[in-house]
Amino acid sequence: MMRFGLIFFIICGGLLHAQDINYQASLQKLAFGSCNKTSIDPLVWKTIADQDPDAWLWLGDIVYGSANELEDLEARYNKQKANPDYQILKQKAHVFGIWDDHDYGPNDGGSGYAYKDESKALLLQFLELEEQHPVRQRAGVYQAYTFGQGTQKVLLILLDNRYFKEPYVPDTTSEQRYLPNQGSLLGPDQWEWLNDLLSKSDAEVHLIGTGIQFLSDQHPYEKWSNFPQAKQTLLNLLDTHQVKNPIFLSGDRHIAELSASKTPADKIIYDFTSSGITHSYDVLQEEFNPHRISPLVVKRNFGILRFDWPQRQLHLELLGARGSRLYSHTIYLE
Repeated sequence: MMRFGLIFFIICGGLLHAQDINYQASLQKLAFGSCNKTSIDPLVWKTIADQDPDAWLWLGDIVYGSANELEDLEARYNKQKANPDYQILKQKAHVFGIWDDHDYGPNDGGSGYAYKDESKALLLQFLELEEQHPVRQRAGVYQAYTFGQGTQKVLLILLDNRYFKEPYVPDTTSEQRYLPNQGSLLGPDQWEWLNDLLSKSDAEVHLIGTGIQFLSDQHPYEKWSNFPQAKQTLLNLLDTHQVKNPIFLSGDRHIAELSASKTPADKIIYDFTSSGITHSYDVLQEEFNPHRISPLVVKRNFGILRFDWPQRQLHLELLGARGSRLYSHTIYLE
């Protein structure tokens, strides 16, 4: 088990730019997942802790609170923190996280939620982020971290697709839930921050955490494709700044899958979805996703990234609730 080294906060005038925190040690193993109900199978956390990851990443729906009921949300966070196996995981791994709708507020909620700042405070309290952490000085909960140096440098970007999200308009004429929204999804400040972050990055691997799926675009639920201009903007940023090895990590769907596609400049990108930790869409037989390169996994799961720096390989794995291997894939780094 490896613990990360010194921490540096990077702050510039106006907006907070560049990565928020820099860890000197290289990242060897990152585990991640989403969709966790504290009332279902708390023993899954022993399985996760037994993997001995360097880092654990929450991708939203950390708990399932009720909209407008902040005491209920706080109580559920406290119940998760009290889980003995989760406490062991916290001792082994640095915990990072982003929210999605069920730990933010209303289902599929966005910028109009009246208690979003109070919800933010509860999330940061749960994640135990330092009082001087730059995320506390900006609207929303987007964050960025680097690990390692030189040819082993990883940039972890956590995007907030709730706080600034424009309202959906229901689609009553097709199988989609919502009409395409031409808004920005992330809001001007987050976009400026992200552009600045990517323009200055010299990382070898870029992990982009987002609560909703980036590549899968045919299902009717929440996804980046509901905001086509925002999705295209992010694809263009990856090309403009020649971002190396971009890999999206997503949750939300109660399924798991690995998708791959290319940017307009022919750069390959991946979207590795892991959901849900305690409950999954296990009755689903099939779902069309033209970008999927893995099987569709409908069992409960969490994801693992294992970095083999000498071989320039990244091993992607999906593990079941009791540790069985459900899928694995190797990416050869640029």
